[in-house]
Amino acid sequence: MSTAEISEHPPIYDRLVKERGDVLAETRKVAKQTQAQARQALDWSAVRRSQRTFSAFG
Repeated sequence: MSTAEISEHPPIYDRLVKERGDVLAETRKVAKQTQAQARQALDWSAVRRSQRTFSAFG
């Protein structure tokens, strides 16, 4: 069995995708969205910038 044969999806995979949808592709998409949301939620760069421009002592 060659590497090309191993990397290709078996015939049952195509049938399952037709019946159930491409769960792997959907999972990858949701994972990327979740990573982007987490990155944005954990991004404190705006807070750090505002701390540099704000001084409680004038």
